[in-house]
Amino acid sequence: MDVRNHGSQRARPTVAIVGAGAIGTVMADALAGGADVVLCRRDSSTPMTLEIDGDRRIVDAAVASMTSELEPVDWAVIATKAQDTAALGGWLDRLVGPTTRVVMLQNGIGHAERVARWVPEKRIVPGIVYLVAEKTGRDLVVCRDAIGIALPDTGFAREFAELVGETVPVRLTTDFATEAWSKLIMNVALNPLTTLTDRTMEVTADPALRPVVRAILSEGVNVARAEGVRMSRDAAESLLAGLDRLPRDGSTSMQLDRQNGRPLEYRFLTGAILTAADRHAVPVPHLRTIHGLLGALAATAQTAR
Repeated sequence: MDVRNHGSQRARPTVAIVGAGAIGTVMADALAGGADVVLCRRDSSTPMTLEIDGDRRIVDAAVASMTSELEPVDWAVIATKAQDTAALGGWLDRLVGPTTRVVMLQNGIGHAERVARWVPEKRIVPGIVYLVAEKTGRDLVVCRDAIGIALPDTGFAREFAELVGETVPVRLTTDFATEAWSKLIMNVALNPLTTLTDRTMEVTADPALRPVVRAILSEGVNVARAEGVRMSRDAAESLLAGLDRLPRDGSTSMQLDRQNGRPLEYRFLTGAILTAADRHAVPVPHLRTIHGLLGALAATAQTAR
């Protein structure tokens, strides 16, 4: 596929996936059946391979390694880590046109703020990803469970949902704020503990750490409620039950980033909740400690590089 051949002359929508990690690769594969997809890889022009249930297939998407290969598309899907968004200017300058919709498949909250420079909020679709997948090689992603993605119930989100194939279920929600905060709170309990201990998701069941997990979840719920998010006071127990249903032998993205010497996403996870906590004067001592430890870890890694 000529990745520069975009426009109303094409019968199929055009989609650019920015970021060829686990989420980007799975979504490129899911969208390829209903759209012409280009996968933007900064470091390679090699196609990605996706493994599901032991079966491997080459993702049916063109690959662009240089921004000069691109023109505006109908949909740009941002599948990088939140902290990498600011460095995407070269890609987005080429991909975003007057009618381009941008789908943000990233952790955290405040998705629209990260790309406000390139696209107005009305054309941004934030998404929450529930995916157990890992990039196990330079060109290989292994997907163990594509639970799905949640999108706000808007017109653009419904259009995007129609493009996604059966591999990744899409759920539309009328209460996206609660969805986003629930995922964020679970992330700030799970990602930091797996990263700091270098243990798999089973760490949340450790009797010595179980009270810490509960405390982090409770603090997150208190902050969300102060933000006006519709959560009950005992929502932490429901979130804890959700953590318990995750694969015990799975690793988190932040843990893998630490193992591979990549920057940690903590400023958009624990940092996002701390910012809201400060705004409402909500005490979050456990989250502050965890955030400080992650900051120290990130600083140590930076010094080592």
